[in-house]
Amino acid sequence: MEVDLQKEARRGRAARAELALVKEHLDEEKQRLFGQFCDPRYEEEVYVVREQAKALQRLEEFLESLVTTGELAEKSNEGETR
Repeated sequence: MEVDLQKEARRGRAARAELALVKEHLDEEKQRLFGQFCDPRYEEEVYVVREQAKALQRLEEFLESLVTTGELAEKSNEGETR
């Protein structure tokens, strides 16, 4: 069990670092897609823009969930070692 908690804690730390690296890009890309979504020139591409925005959101949520899981694993591991 302790090995699993350590593994999850490492994955969480790695995800935190990865999220920090791509967060600015994700935010910029969301803004770009929102601009396209609101621009009437891209009316035919609304579906594609929406799907791209969903994919970005899912990626961000996945990384955030790994961070949360890692934090919980660290706390559980700290509790077991005491």
